[in-house]
Amino acid sequence: MKSILASVYIIVALFATVSAAAANPAPVLLTFDTERNADVAALKTLDIKVPATYFITGAFAGAHKELVSELSLAGHTIGSHSQAHPHLPQLDQKSIESDLKRSKSILESITGKPVVWFRAPYMEYDDRVMRALKASGFRYDSSDSEHWEQQDILTELPISALRRRVMLASDYNMMVVNKFTESEFEAALKQLYTAKSVLGQPAVILLHPKHAVRYPEALRNFIDWVQAKGGRFLTADQYIAEAEANRPRRYGIWVDFSRRNFTPEDIVADISRTSATDLFLMAKDTEGNAYYGRNSRQNVFGKTIALLRKQGLNVKVHAWLPALSDTRAVKQHGDWAMTAQNGRLSANWMSPSNPEVALYTEATVRELIQKYGVEGIHLDCLAYSDLDYDYSKGNVKAFAAARGLPAHITQSDLLGKEYAQWLNWRSSMIAAYASKIGSSVRKAGRGKVEYSAAFAGNRVFNYKDVDQSGQEISLIAPSFDFIVPVMHVACLEGEGEMLARSLVSLRVKSGAMPFVVRLIGPADGGMMTDDYLSEVLEVLSHGASGIGFSSYHSIFVKDPARRSINEEGLNLINKAFAGKGLKARPETLTGSFSLDSVSLMPGFLAMFLVVVFNMVAIPVYGRKTGQEESAMIAAPLDTSVHQWREMAADMSEGFLSGSSAEEISRMLRSYDARGVHKNRIAMVLDAVTRSASPMTELYEAVCCSMEWKALALKYLNEVCLLGYVAINDRFVSLTPSGRELLTQARSEGFDYDYWAFVECCLQQTVSVVCPHCGSVTQTHVYWSSFDCSQCAATLHFEDVLTVELHQTRTQVASFDSMDFC
Repeated sequence: MKSILASVYIIVALFATVSAAAANPAPVLLTFDTERNADVAALKTLDIKVPATYFITGAFAGAHKELVSELSLAGHTIGSHSQAHPHLPQLDQKSIESDLKRSKSILESITGKPVVWFRAPYMEYDDRVMRALKASGFRYDSSDSEHWEQQDILTELPISALRRRVMLASDYNMMVVNKFTESEFEAALKQLYTAKSVLGQPAVILLHPKHAVRYPEALRNFIDWVQAKGGRFLTADQYIAEAEANRPRRYGIWVDFSRRNFTPEDIVADISRTSATDLFLMAKDTEGNAYYGRNSRQNVFGKTIALLRKQGLNVKVHAWLPALSDTRAVKQHGDWAMTAQNGRLSANWMSPSNPEVALYTEATVRELIQKYGVEGIHLDCLAYSDLDYDYSKGNVKAFAAARGLPAHITQSDLLGKEYAQWLNWRSSMIAAYASKIGSSVRKAGRGKVEYSAAFAGNRVFNYKDVDQSGQEISLIAPSFDFIVPVMHVACLEGEGEMLARSLVSLRVKSGAMPFVVRLIGPADGGMMTDDYLSEVLEVLSHGASGIGFSSYHSIFVKDPARRSINEEGLNLINKAFAGKGLKARPETLTGSFSLDSVSLMPGFLAMFLVVVFNMVAIPVYGRKTGQEESAMIAAPLDTSVHQWREMAADMSEGFLSGSSAEEISRMLRSYDARGVHKNRIAMVLDAVTRSASPMTELYEAVCCSMEWKALALKYLNEVCLLGYVAINDRFVSLTPSGRELLTQARSEGFDYDYWAFVECCLQQTVSVVCPHCGSVTQTHVYWSSFDCSQCAATLHFEDVLTVELHQTRTQVASFDSMDFC
């Protein structure tokens, strides 16, 4: 086991060394959990002479006041490790609060300084502990492991990992669990430092005096080696101070041509009134519509660039592209699509592991650089659309080969014992794709064109969303010149704290990599007040490399009721970037705006979800003007033509005629992903009102799927996150915004029974007998054409007489008392 781990460490270190264009010496944070009387002698033996952080129990501090005072006077950070080292989650609330307050009081009385750092005993905590910490005056925590950290309440400085998701950078894990020798312990620390130096991320190492004292020479050798490499040792306080010392030097504005009908003259006139340094112009949208070139709508991209240069504006222009979301390309090249677990191909998203997808994007990038001379390439939608993707055969086969597993690895293995490695693999495919495009950017731009990418801001500290999107910053960021975390703000109390926590998390993840925070303000009608904007600018001025605002239309629209930033707000922004305030708008360049309304999503959590859908999935709102848009709600199809109720009855018998299957297939493909998503939300909301046990309704609606239970829970979880449904104890109910949305859906013709039928069809697998060779082929009713598994003939449902349905419908009555937790 140890030899395997050692080999992995060497591979990781070599990868880090090779992939780093210019290493950034990683700051090293040695942290000591100090709790036992024997730790006094151990610390004396270790004789640590570099800045470090000591998490000390109140009991130890009370017994060894002189030592704690000496550590504090020497400049080390002193944090709490509780009072008596209990399993905090097992205590009642009063005991938790008593323990934390007593520990803090003792440490502060000895050091004479505020104690704001905490590490939980055994790294065990729950929300009650975090809330009690915050109420007691703690600001920072270091109780999570890297990748699994959460920053919902306190700012988290996670402990580093020697292997992503697998081993903690802790003496206990190395010495006790994996029984590393002294040389292996020293080598592992050096390899961690080397890996972290790719981006300049902090190496946060968890030590216990009682364990570390076993290999004191290894620790001293590591310290000497890091210092010889130009590395630095920092306390936790010093690291935070350095992270907050970054100051924004860039001011960007994003222009989304798909959302509004405005002219190049409008854009140039408005940008000329600001201190903006960077302009991100949409070159292509997620539908695959280009806004440049002869075949585009008026070439607004090219005309805007030409006019900017004609006016002599000193602003960098970045071509904004959806990296992996391109409906038109997927339609033309079906084999480019991401593949779901059940084999269904995405209608909108391209697989990063397909070499042809990278070639396609590289060709686009070269054209934009060579034809328009853009100063930057900015990738959006650099992610997977969902955790269910990408299970394409080629990708799974490549993963199996890389892991030395059988070529036909089962999904149960992927989602079981190989799950952590599978998640790593998905992220590595995104990183490899980004690296390929980056090589083309550097070559076409001769090293003078900047390369950047957007990341959903909340994903930097929500490990579940990182798993879903594959956006692992530590893997992807090395390919870029800067990254753009996207933060959606709703002008709510407490958002300043959330932004501050996010900045620290971003700095931990990105290391020395510059990042420009892109703010998406409230939806139309929600104004950022001067006070709120001042607070946001103040927070972002302590950590961000730049600030951007999105989107252009919400800032410069003429109608005050639709703006998120007013003239006074723009003045504040200009002054923050050394501008001289707004100039009068040149009348000669004014143009008219054609505006359509944008729906307002409810709740703070929903605001973050909007970012997810905008940046990673599919922009639900604000389609391009003049193009057909999928209906928000699917009303029942004309029964005189489609006879869907009769088809539903036929399906219950287990068979369909070929012509009926073809008609259902056409019906399903008439809805794009937006329409499906909207109707699923309405279906869940309707189910909540139809029964005291809504899960039973949802289970019934999706029971044609093999994953019916997980699917229903996923749908309910989503509407909860969107703020449409509230769960209290064992009961579920609609929120006011949920009731409003359901009322709207019903007024637009939503029919629960019809959509339950559609949902069943979307999940339905079928068997078809090939009329040429007589063999049986399995497929999904969604696809109208498919290849015979035996003779490879291309078949259509209309070519066969009968289609057999796989009956997976499950009795769900026993789930009436389902717990909501």
